[in-house]
Amino acid sequence: MCMGGAVSSVLARQSSIDLQIVDVGIKSRVRHPKAVVKKIGPGTQNFTHDFAMTHEQAVKSVTVGMEIADQFIDNGKELLIFGEMGIGNTTSAAAMAAVLLDLPVEKVVGEGTGIGMSQFRHKIQVIESALSKHRIRRDDPWEILSAVDGFEIGAIAGAMIATASRGIPVVLDGLMTGIAALWASCFNKEIISYLFASHCSSEPAHAYILNELQLEPLVHWQLRLGEGSGALLLLPIMQQACRIMAETSTFEDAKVTNPHRETQKDNILIDCQDQDTLRPSKLDFSPDEQKAVYKAFSARRDIRSYLPDPVPKEILERILHAAHLAPSVDFMQPWNFIVISDRNIQNKLYQVVEKERLRASANYDDLKQDHYLRLKLEGLLQAPMTICVTNHSGRGGPHVLGRNTIPETDLMSTACAIENMWLAARVEGIAMGWISIYQKQDIRNILGIPDSVDPVALLTIGYTSHFPDIPVLERVGWAKRLDLKELVFQNQWDQKELDE
Repeated sequence: MCMGGAVSSVLARQSSIDLQIVDVGIKSRVRHPKAVVKKIGPGTQNFTHDFAMTHEQAVKSVTVGMEIADQFIDNGKELLIFGEMGIGNTTSAAAMAAVLLDLPVEKVVGEGTGIGMSQFRHKIQVIESALSKHRIRRDDPWEILSAVDGFEIGAIAGAMIATASRGIPVVLDGLMTGIAALWASCFNKEIISYLFASHCSSEPAHAYILNELQLEPLVHWQLRLGEGSGALLLLPIMQQACRIMAETSTFEDAKVTNPHRETQKDNILIDCQDQDTLRPSKLDFSPDEQKAVYKAFSARRDIRSYLPDPVPKEILERILHAAHLAPSVDFMQPWNFIVISDRNIQNKLYQVVEKERLRASANYDDLKQDHYLRLKLEGLLQAPMTICVTNHSGRGGPHVLGRNTIPETDLMSTACAIENMWLAARVEGIAMGWISIYQKQDIRNILGIPDSVDPVALLTIGYTSHFPDIPVLERVGWAKRLDLKELVFQNQWDQKELDE
């Protein structure tokens, strides 16, 4: 593996995947510089006589796996594959499966790397003897791990615990990664939602394990090698599937006539050509129309990556008109929209934004800073246009109805216009990203905005190859959406919020 001649080495090299070899329990000393030595012990004990490892060693094996996974995630990896090379570890895995799944040993034992019938029967007898001797409690995962496990299985299980806690998916290989996942799920069932099963191996226990995890393998190829080879083989297919979902043109993208589109338009708008008559065709909303409105709320995303295709003029006009329909205090309509398609101006905007982004990174430490610096703003350069939304507080004069006691309500009005624009863009299949990392005076200087007017937002506009299912800040682990139930108070402020 270290010298690049193993199957896993070849497959990883073919797919340009970083391959890290970690020694957690090879019996002899490993000297190759490409091996990370985290040895817990020189192999495990013979589990027919004693526990394979001590409780302390079991904990250490899991901890080592967590540390290795965390290092890769900290370095920006967004998907991990685990494999193993262990001698006799199908025996350990079968023993674990028999206990965790409460199945007879003969149902979960396979031929491993290839053994004769007499060896196969002996293998069953060895496992049955060990389980009978140790009388392992099924409800004690640490005892199961200590009694019949290998260090490599414990390390893989620990790595999966770490990846799930960080929201990083894992592609499973064969029996060993399957049993590690099953053991890890004893502590947190949510781990399963981050797992993909690449294949179902020839080992009988593997099918039972995947069924228990409710994972559907992509293929049934009767593989038996290990090393992560099955997952490495299937990863390019998974990547292609993702690219198809993200980049395949819709009817609208490909300019293919959709026979239902005109009918849908007629049901929603009276006249799409005349913006002054852009009104709902009826005052009330049908159930389907209600669902569509709420779908737009949930599907809106802040986008950072764009395709070069231009936004049609009529679509841009509809989006801007939606913004102009926003509510505003005293009906003052404090907004203006500067549509920017000049590449030189966009580049100047990018430079001042990038300067402030790097400066702002000093506000965060360690992992938070790493996450922050991964949030790129190349959308300013990729998007075919940028719209600067401004707020003119002086519009309407010094006394504005509804702003006497809360002066910032004009800014709230402009925020409503931005949200309208964002939702309209999403239902048009147009991506939008809000950028607010800049010094206002820098933007005023570039765009010639008067000092009395505030540039509230730079909005990147264009088509994108993919609208993510969850917000990007949630996907990279920056934060999670708060529980709405904890944010809704009855009649007065909840004092517990102050205590926290």
